[in-house]
Amino acid sequence: MFPIRHRFVSERSWLNFGLVGGLLGFVIASGLAIRLLPFSGFAQILVLFHTVAGIAAAVVFPIWLLSHWLGARQAPRRPRKVSAYIGFWLLASCSVAGFVVTWQALFRLYMSHGWAQFHLWTCAAAIPFLAYHLVPESRTADSQPGRRRMWKWVAAVFAVPIALSGMLAALGATRQPDIRPSRVSSSNPFAPSNAATENGRPLPVAHLANSESCGEAGCHTAIYNEWRANAHRWSAQDQFFQTVRSVMTELHGRTVTEKCAACHEPVSLLSGHKDPTLGSHALGYREGDSCVICHAVRKVDERGIGSYVLRVPRHYLYDGSTTPLARQVNHFLIRAYPAQHSHDYSLAPVRQPESCAPCHKEYDVIVARQGPVQVETQFDDWKQGKWNRESDPHKRLHCQQCHMYYVADALADPYDLKVGLGRKHRNHFFAAANQFMPEALGSPDAASQIQRVSEWLQGWRIVPEIQPTWPRGPVIALKINAPAAAARGSQVRLAAVLTNNKAGHGFPTGPLNIVRAWLELTVRDAAGKEIFHSGLLDAAQHIESGSYVLKPLAIDLHDRMLMEPDLWHPNGPRYRPAILPGHSEACDYEFRVPPGARGPLAVEARLRYRKANQFFMDSVYPGANRTAPITDVSSASASIRLAGGL
Repeated sequence: MFPIRHRFVSERSWLNFGLVGGLLGFVIASGLAIRLLPFSGFAQILVLFHTVAGIAAAVVFPIWLLSHWLGARQAPRRPRKVSAYIGFWLLASCSVAGFVVTWQALFRLYMSHGWAQFHLWTCAAAIPFLAYHLVPESRTADSQPGRRRMWKWVAAVFAVPIALSGMLAALGATRQPDIRPSRVSSSNPFAPSNAATENGRPLPVAHLANSESCGEAGCHTAIYNEWRANAHRWSAQDQFFQTVRSVMTELHGRTVTEKCAACHEPVSLLSGHKDPTLGSHALGYREGDSCVICHAVRKVDERGIGSYVLRVPRHYLYDGSTTPLARQVNHFLIRAYPAQHSHDYSLAPVRQPESCAPCHKEYDVIVARQGPVQVETQFDDWKQGKWNRESDPHKRLHCQQCHMYYVADALADPYDLKVGLGRKHRNHFFAAANQFMPEALGSPDAASQIQRVSEWLQGWRIVPEIQPTWPRGPVIALKINAPAAAARGSQVRLAAVLTNNKAGHGFPTGPLNIVRAWLELTVRDAAGKEIFHSGLLDAAQHIESGSYVLKPLAIDLHDRMLMEPDLWHPNGPRYRPAILPGHSEACDYEFRVPPGARGPLAVEARLRYRKANQFFMDSVYPGANRTAPITDVSSASASIRLAGGL
């Protein structure tokens, strides 16, 4: 062979092939191992060593290679030399891609799949060319003392990071947090709820809560900020829920209300702390339905009361750490080694409307009756209603399309960037119908959330992606059917017609014996004198008797109507007047026109809504004189001409 005389490639130099070859061999082998090995603490540590070794190799290998080339450039162009050139350019391409994905994992929101694949396959393609170049032409050459010493150095340098990775993994660098559940002696620690984990055991709190980490380092910051304002986040803090559950626990015992935690306090329940008497001391109290609770769900059914199975998320290094450097390492690993993260928090299940069923369909089992009695039916309303049963599939809508309409934000989200949505993402405000609790709890962005809820209730929110299907205008349209003319002294009959134009479920919805939706109607003559009214509020904020109120007549086991705290254990609603999607309901009114009335008569009607009736508010906040804010959902007017044209 042509003699190599350049001093840098001498085996006596500090930059010998033993060092460079071992370093390069480890980078190649660890890269392939990361791709092929299952997710583990050892694999994650390999990712870190692979990154550091790759950067080091990118510095020393070009220097050594230049030395080698200067010494061997005049050698005859044989197949081995050609193979070396091909292997070098493939390896150079692999190195460039490696720097790109490292930079993306350190400083960008996500690692490009295209660059990652290019990095992998250029490395894989370089291996046979480099291996052919390194194989000796004869056994004699391979048995030379200098060559044997060189390969020993290669093996030693190669083995050091492998051994360190194994030692760190064995020393517990990825040890799971301790689980200290309470009352988990039964075979099903989550009963009487229908919630479960894949392994049937409680999970560490650190794996269920810590939603703040999802918004760090620019990952899901916009979505995290939206979640902080929504009802899912304060499902445990909700003062209505806490009051009802406390009373129910006192009246019927803790086993009756333990099931509530599946939807309102899942962090506590799934970590083995389902005691309903803990109140604000419950684990996860300030997170309610955390990010993990929704995004780690892998199986649901439509029974309700938390009928879901949660995946056991795999542990990344330094999950939940409060140390800045450890957090940086954690975020780097998630971006550089994302397959497990994407697998554990796949969006496929939560894109389906069925994912809403576990907590938006509630029933109670009553001993005195056969079978379950439904209490909340949002999911079934949708499933059996017009938006799911339209003959034209293009006109069908589901929960996420409406309640998670797209919004644009200055803060991009890595997932949406990956799928080409840019800075547009599905919002996590979940604006619906609770315009009281954000302010009552001092929720972040409370004023804006209340505004979003009001716009949603009134139907002012335009959703461009579903606008061709979803009608414009009020959610619940109001129309007055009144005669064109009437005589003084006569009885006048008119009807206020409510039509559910846009809601995917019945209106009103939720705990119907708490919410209040009612019609207020007034008739005045041309002089402004009131002739008739219905639906006005008295000084104590109660709706006047005889008004048209959209409410059920829920009863307990003794046939007593439920108006106050014992609301979560009814015998079933006798009457459920919620207006289903696409349906209408009319309320008839009758009044007498006074003989001296001046025409025309002005009829004004409005559909009013508040989250909690005054009886309930007085029981939750005794003596505080608090009332829930009112949103006017829709309004209508009509004019009735009086005989004689006056």
